[in-house]
Amino acid sequence: MKIALIGAGPRNLMAFERLVYWALDRKWTTNVKILMFDPFGIGGRVWNPNQNHELKMNSLASKITLFTDDSIQMKGNPHYGPTLFEWATTLGKDFIENNDFKRQKLLIDEVENLTKYSYSSRALFGIYQQWFFKHVEKRMPDNFTVEVHQELVHNVRIDKDQYVLITDEAAFRADKISAALGEGMDEPNDEEINIENFASEHDLKYVPIRYPAEVDIDDIAPSDHVIIRGLGLSFIDYLSELTERRGGMFQRDDRGILTYTRSGDEPTIYASSRRGLPYHARGLDQKNVGETYPRYFLSDEYVNHLVLKNESITGKEFINRITLDVELTYYVTLAKLTYPNIDIATFEAELAEASNGFKKILDKYNINTKDRIDWEQWANPIPGNITDTASFTTFIKTYLQQDIDVANEGNKVSPFTSAIEKLRELRSNIRKIVTYELLNDDDYVRYVLKQFNSLNSFLAVGPPAFRIEQILALIKAGVLTLTGPGMVVENEDDHFVTYSSVLSDKTRYSGNVLIEGRLPQPNAETTRNPLIKNLLENGMARVYSLHLSDGSIVKTGALDVTTETAELVTPDGKIMPYFFLWGLSTEKRHWLTNGAPIPGVNDIRLRMADMIASKMLECE
Repeated sequence: MKIALIGAGPRNLMAFERLVYWALDRKWTTNVKILMFDPFGIGGRVWNPNQNHELKMNSLASKITLFTDDSIQMKGNPHYGPTLFEWATTLGKDFIENNDFKRQKLLIDEVENLTKYSYSSRALFGIYQQWFFKHVEKRMPDNFTVEVHQELVHNVRIDKDQYVLITDEAAFRADKISAALGEGMDEPNDEEINIENFASEHDLKYVPIRYPAEVDIDDIAPSDHVIIRGLGLSFIDYLSELTERRGGMFQRDDRGILTYTRSGDEPTIYASSRRGLPYHARGLDQKNVGETYPRYFLSDEYVNHLVLKNESITGKEFINRITLDVELTYYVTLAKLTYPNIDIATFEAELAEASNGFKKILDKYNINTKDRIDWEQWANPIPGNITDTASFTTFIKTYLQQDIDVANEGNKVSPFTSAIEKLRELRSNIRKIVTYELLNDDDYVRYVLKQFNSLNSFLAVGPPAFRIEQILALIKAGVLTLTGPGMVVENEDDHFVTYSSVLSDKTRYSGNVLIEGRLPQPNAETTRNPLIKNLLENGMARVYSLHLSDGSIVKTGALDVTTETAELVTPDGKIMPYFFLWGLSTEKRHWLTNGAPIPGVNDIRLRMADMIASKMLECE
């Protein structure tokens, strides 16, 4: 049997491990040849071990793993192994020293100073993946072989009962395929083409939507004025590249406040977005591995019942249950912190029974009005009296410091931080609702794609708190200006200009560099990925579409896959047998498909790896 793994990032490395341990546990004797394809080698594109060291992960090293454990609900047996943190602080140094990595000294210094509260560099996670591959490879049974081809698979065809994978170098036959294609790039839209042409005509620099680690911005001079559109995680990456990597120093003063000392090599930076605020800082994680808050409303039992009975849920009820779970965690944490006379167990039990809202219970326990959740304020924290540049500049410094302070209180102490942590912990059940299509298409578009996704990103997909500290330090140092909500970017004469459409004075900021500080949205219809384009053209795949009650069709940009097995679905609704596709290429068919596996929480990525491996070897 020949098995092809297209993509050598975390997902297919986990699939590789599951294949090996399924075979070991069941003593299979059939010969299995595994072909792994990735032009970037083991670890793939995002986790390249030789990328700039300033680029960090967005999850604690102690809560990242590639190994299964007892929490995983799967058919196979778990194979235990170290988390990224455990590996780095025990085996990491020797592995780094015995291999040729570009920034070896920085990597060794990192593992020597890593703590369970550290966010590792992306490069270090890439090295962990390389170690993981070799760890699994050494344990392969004698009837297994593996080949790694640093080539791009740009087409797959069917020949008789096999798939034929085509690269620039050769064609490879395989019986079964797991494709996890990771970050992609889209063709430029009309606006981007116009900006590119304008930049070319006026000797300006334009950086379109790209993965930041692969963008060369070393030619940006200290005299340049840089506009960054977007305040998400790509903005953070570009900010690091333009400041810290250029020799600027972040240091704490006597009061513990982070300050920035210029190197002299930084450009002037202006940045904003529609909301005008960076994503909220991630709170200090005070929980042990596998520790979670109880889920009462969008509970495991409730969601599993819906799945088992194939029962639908309205979008309104879906959002209501998420809201109630988040609010319950907030109010219980609040009571522990500031209402010492409340019996917490009784209070929590009453809240857990109140499916119609908490107002009567909050009134009963005399919860102060100022302590109660205002979802509108959470979604739009800029007060109505912030109307001009001067008031926004004062506000943003206070706002960022408050965000830092609240995050540093921790996710078991701060009511807000604990509530946002609960939002993350609901992800597995939100994913099930989406994957099993338990919302009708109208509600999925209205409540998830148009409302919840944006709010969830703002509240619960943000950077570590130290990144928000860095943003504030750069503002105080005069390197960075956040220009206000409702960001507008225009071409003007021989330069770019940006301003806030909301602030009354419309202060304009000119730049000769424009960077799109956003990651590309996975979209099969506009992607540059030749494999996805050819799968659609060959009739082996289709775009997942939503059929609304008004007769319109919304094409999500995701490739369609089966619900239970994640196998490709063709335009006529047939299944491509044993052609599994998972990860970012299915975003919107699935939900929130990025991120690294988490130990101790029945992680969906580890479950899918085991499911795919078991299906691939089920005939044995």
